[in-house]
Amino acid sequence: MTTRHVWWYRSAIAILVLGEGYLLLSGRLAVSSHYISAPPAASNDVEFSRHFMTNMLWIAFLAPLALTVVWVANRDKSATAGAAYWRAVKTVFSVAWKADAAPPLDDVADGVEEDPLGAFMKGIAAAALLPSFFWFGPAPIPHTLRTATWLVVTGVLIGASVYCVERARPFLKPSWHEAQRGRLFRRWWSPYPISYDPPGNRWIGWHWLFILVAAVCWMGGFVVFANTVP
Repeated sequence: MTTRHVWWYRSAIAILVLGEGYLLLSGRLAVSSHYISAPPAASNDVEFSRHFMTNMLWIAFLAPLALTVVWVANRDKSATAGAAYWRAVKTVFSVAWKADAAPPLDDVADGVEEDPLGAFMKGIAAAALLPSFFWFGPAPIPHTLRTATWLVVTGVLIGASVYCVERARPFLKPSWHEAQRGRLFRRWWSPYPISYDPPGNRWIGWHWLFILVAAVCWMGGFVVFANTVP
């Protein structure tokens, strides 16, 4: 890690902090956000140009740090995007703060350890998210026992599919992990059973079965409501 990299990292962080800080403290970012979310009925070109420039500025202030993180992450040998980008963020801030050499990037692919409890909790969260969103959200659906049953059954099927994916991920083949290295957007799972060692391939098969049944249940519910709701 050279002195050039240290000042590069520091400059990227300084541009972000000073630039975004100016937009926040001056109120330009808040005004622009309000203008975009609720544009006035009548607007002139000058006002539009000002808000457009504000948006371009916050992107420009963010870009140096974002590009730096992407550059560091692409040099990381880890197979998962989450680990690579998280290490890249820590590396940039650590080097900029301490002016030390960057920690060595691991040459071993980051596999996923088996975690049945974690998979179960993610499945529960997914199962609860869909029914809650449509039940408590602005969706125009009747709040009846039939609707609740439909949403709960569909949510359970989606949660089961998520659980199966999480159980399969630890069995992704090393060749699949190797193929993910160096990609800007790395996949965290594969939809193809051939990418997994046993029993991961069977878990992915169950995943697709639950997805298919969930799709049938979801579309069936819409057909029922279309025929019953006046």
